[in-house]
Amino acid sequence: MPIEVAPEDSRWARPKIPAALFGNQDRVRAILAERVAVKSPNMVLASTYVPPDGAVAAYLLHRMFSRGDSTGTAWHSVFVNSGVEALGTVLKYLRNRHNRAAGDGVCRILVLDPTATARYAFGHAVPGLHAVVADGLVIVGAIEEFLHRVDTGWDSYVVIADGLAPDDAAPVRAALELARERGAVVAWGLLGDESALDTLRGSVAAADLVLLGEVTVGNEMPCGTVSFTREMFALWNNTMDSIAHVSTFGGNGLATQMLTETLIRWRPTDRHERAAIARIRRNRFTRSARLRLHSNTWQTRAIDLAAINMTFDQADGVTYRLGERTYTDLASGTGPAFRGHNVQSPEAIRMAGTTGDETPGLEAELARLTGLPIMLPAVSGQSAVDNAILAALCCRPGRATVITCRGNYSGKGPMSLAVSRTSSFFRDRDQHAFSPYPIDVVEVDIDDIDGLRQALRRDDIALVWLEVVQGYDCVEIPQSILDEIEDQRAAAGFLVGVDEVFTGFWRCDIDNFLTCTGRGLRPDLVALSKALSDALVPIGAALISAEVFEQMSRAAPDMAYWLRTHYRNDMAAGLARAAIEAAEHDRSGAADIEAAMDAMLRRAVRSPLFAEYRRIGLLGRLVLSPRAIGAHPRPSVQNYAEAVVARLIGKRCGAITLQMRIAPSTAGDGAVELITTMAEVGEFLEHLPRWTVDRTTLSSLLGTAGREIAAALLRVRETYGDRKDKTLD
Repeated sequence: MPIEVAPEDSRWARPKIPAALFGNQDRVRAILAERVAVKSPNMVLASTYVPPDGAVAAYLLHRMFSRGDSTGTAWHSVFVNSGVEALGTVLKYLRNRHNRAAGDGVCRILVLDPTATARYAFGHAVPGLHAVVADGLVIVGAIEEFLHRVDTGWDSYVVIADGLAPDDAAPVRAALELARERGAVVAWGLLGDESALDTLRGSVAAADLVLLGEVTVGNEMPCGTVSFTREMFALWNNTMDSIAHVSTFGGNGLATQMLTETLIRWRPTDRHERAAIARIRRNRFTRSARLRLHSNTWQTRAIDLAAINMTFDQADGVTYRLGERTYTDLASGTGPAFRGHNVQSPEAIRMAGTTGDETPGLEAELARLTGLPIMLPAVSGQSAVDNAILAALCCRPGRATVITCRGNYSGKGPMSLAVSRTSSFFRDRDQHAFSPYPIDVVEVDIDDIDGLRQALRRDDIALVWLEVVQGYDCVEIPQSILDEIEDQRAAAGFLVGVDEVFTGFWRCDIDNFLTCTGRGLRPDLVALSKALSDALVPIGAALISAEVFEQMSRAAPDMAYWLRTHYRNDMAAGLARAAIEAAEHDRSGAADIEAAMDAMLRRAVRSPLFAEYRRIGLLGRLVLSPRAIGAHPRPSVQNYAEAVVARLIGKRCGAITLQMRIAPSTAGDGAVELITTMAEVGEFLEHLPRWTVDRTTLSSLLGTAGREIAAALLRVRETYGDRKDKTLD
């Protein structure tokens, strides 16, 4: 089909398009090598594990934004993988708040972004997309235009302070103070320009949310934070929303360590704050209480319940160590640790990215494994999916519809969220909570071949996007659905994209790097993440065909440039190349681990607690019986019950699971430990009585009482500026 060539827009000339990572990376290499040398936990169950520095950083952000409590404002902070993800979290929140309050019409948000990052990240640089889909978002780059547009018609405002001097920001701040008085929500942010820190800090008193990007780590690695006033965070501070809507709050130990160091440099601590930090690091009750106060309250309670609110002393291969006890990791194969933790040498880390040619090398290696020659760097699964969808939309100007399968889960980013609305990961009320979406999405049931055929007849389809195996629930898309998509693609003119974040890297097919390879599907685009990092740094990749890249480059050259360069990270690429090379030649035990997992699940499902099990390759899932949780349980009830069983598995078997999901590392030296532990788990679950689960539920609830008391005492201390906190010394 003919491809339009987008005209250059002088307001957004290419020299103004910034890369997120422009630091020299010496500091991050040195810190990472040191952490690996002592086997420090880094990415452990990435969205639930809380390293001490995660709690410290939340506390320090609260202190910085509240000016030592002198304003009386308390702040809750969550951590994400990048500045773009932080900005996306803010926009998602603003839409959710508007829709939850049953606001009139669509949520209208005015954004001032001198960096142009929002324009690219949210699809406004995609030719024709903004004219087809009205997302309620207006992005401007100049202060004058922003002030000209400020009026009563906007629900929310977002200001990126990069490049703004305090005097330049003064009229913006004054206008937004009036807007807040009228009920608008205001967010301020800083992506990469540390020179604008004073501008940001001078504006916090007129903010309801504050976002920070890679500036917090010297622009050396991906990192992002979002801070909410306590009043704002109340929207998500409940059992249903606390996990579903917030990406992480401390899964990356490296980033939170660097973030903590930066925050202390920005605002040196006094002796009382230093004492509080020491207590957070050494005392798990204080740490948990601080997370309740200054991070994600209800998720902290959830991980307390599941007994995974632990600070491991070491992460070594497939094992964790806490004091005298060793735990086996049966879960982070779903995340970053395909080979296990801390398996690369400190020497290799110190050299990673120093030659400057690592990104092309990783691109060539992934091209060999996938057949897709062009890589769009990313920092996570959701950013890889977002980038893949943006690339596809550029290739089909005027088309804004994406077809996906019901139950798909691809992440929580601006684009990925739109194709994840019916995943069981989300909660009861989320399906339309974040509209207007930046794309139109049509969902079809995985067993409805006639519904798929009808959907594919549309003439506005840009992309069919799917998980060949829906990794969160371990459900395989029928071959008939895949065949129908393959048969119709040429005549209908749509592209095909596959999310392999959960399933790639030999997880669901130990003979093929991609799961779709053995099922006859030839994707134009693929999203990868997690295992590429070797559990060291956030990384992801969208892989695209040469034809897609050529079409995108002609239709939207600046968009193509941004997608190729914004997340480029030679250090991460070097680590990923080493991980792939080692994993490809070190999978000899994968078949034995697969057999051990199958045996474990077969034994476990004999218990009346479980209705069935699912296993596809090296992903496994136990499904609780309706006799245990009811025929149609609320997702929060199901998660609660699964957390209790996971707590028992950890306590009795020394195994860490992602609730009822089993995904061990499958390349490395840990096959014996994994197989032995899975046998123990299978035997334990087979004979697990219902009364033990009920008793554990009660004891776990009682066991959180101390943490709740600690949080209450700390909240009282806030009234006095948190000056003499001696709680739980």
